[in-house]
Amino acid sequence: MKKNFLALLLVIAMVVPAAVQAAEIITREDIIQKTIVEDQFVKMADNFIVLFDTSASMGENWKKGATKSKLDIAKEILQNADARIPDLGYNAGLYTFSPFKTVYPMGSFDTQKYSRAIDSLTTTASGNTFLPKALRDLEPVLKGLSGKTVVFIFNDGTFSDFGGLKEPEDYTQEFSDKYNVCFYMIGQPTTYPAKKRLQDMAKANACSRFIPFEQFVNNPQYTTGALYTVRATERVVTVTETSIAGVKINDVRFGFNSALVESQYYDELNELGKFLQTHADTFVLLVGYTDSIGSEDYNLALAQHRAESAAAYLGENFSIAPDRIVTNWYGEANPVADNATAEGRAQNRRVEIAVGGL
Repeated sequence: MKKNFLALLLVIAMVVPAAVQAAEIITREDIIQKTIVEDQFVKMADNFIVLFDTSASMGENWKKGATKSKLDIAKEILQNADARIPDLGYNAGLYTFSPFKTVYPMGSFDTQKYSRAIDSLTTTASGNTFLPKALRDLEPVLKGLSGKTVVFIFNDGTFSDFGGLKEPEDYTQEFSDKYNVCFYMIGQPTTYPAKKRLQDMAKANACSRFIPFEQFVNNPQYTTGALYTVRATERVVTVTETSIAGVKINDVRFGFNSALVESQYYDELNELGKFLQTHADTFVLLVGYTDSIGSEDYNLALAQHRAESAAAYLGENFSIAPDRIVTNWYGEANPVADNATAEGRAQNRRVEIAVGGL
């Protein structure tokens, strides 16, 4: 199993039975006990497929003033993601679509073979963008799979229209209705129509989303959150340190069917905001969860709103830049308490907070 991508020096939110205390900065002077977080992978999908655009438009610089192309960055993101995927028994497939070509045939995920397949991808962008045809050709692959599938589509929001095919967003919507599939649109669109195209494709269902290249570059956690999350267990050891170890953050909990950050958690988030302002090299990971009441899609959307509410609080009150705030959401997955009781459900309606980059 590969090393855990969350090997950060951080203290994950802890459940407290009484009133919520504000975030506590653990300094070099006052640390006596340190919580060691030991992680266990929780599988979130059974299969993943990568559709990789190598067409001419991907040869453009990925952002103004950059020397690397969109294709260069896309390949680097894929390589970094591969280095973080543990062996949890996935099935995987890798395809390009200029035109549609099999690079790694759908089958058992073999780390070494899959890595070689990624390395073989060209960095010379050429040809038309056969995105609608690639999506149409994807359906036979989806039909043969069981369990949950995540499709990562690397594209800049443009495609070549040859007629006789549906719009890309029509395919993602159709497949999400027919199969247990989520779509991750990954790209750096340079025009509003191109950005809207990727956003529309990501509207297929609650587990689909559009993520710009820049967020992947700054926060590699995005690349693997669709495939697994991490259940953290803690143990306390006595240590003596003379440096800042991190910041201890409690969960932000929410009312039933609510994404409103309640006033009792303002002190917690205010301390976090001040810490992020003072330590400019750090970033924060906000992970939203729900209890088990409601459908999977509804809970995913509610968990997303909760993570984004906490992010909005930090942005609006402390001007923390969006690229320093990573949001993820997993609905009712990974409960910390028994959903069969009201008390347990209240603990599961939460946003977990972790600070990295120290």
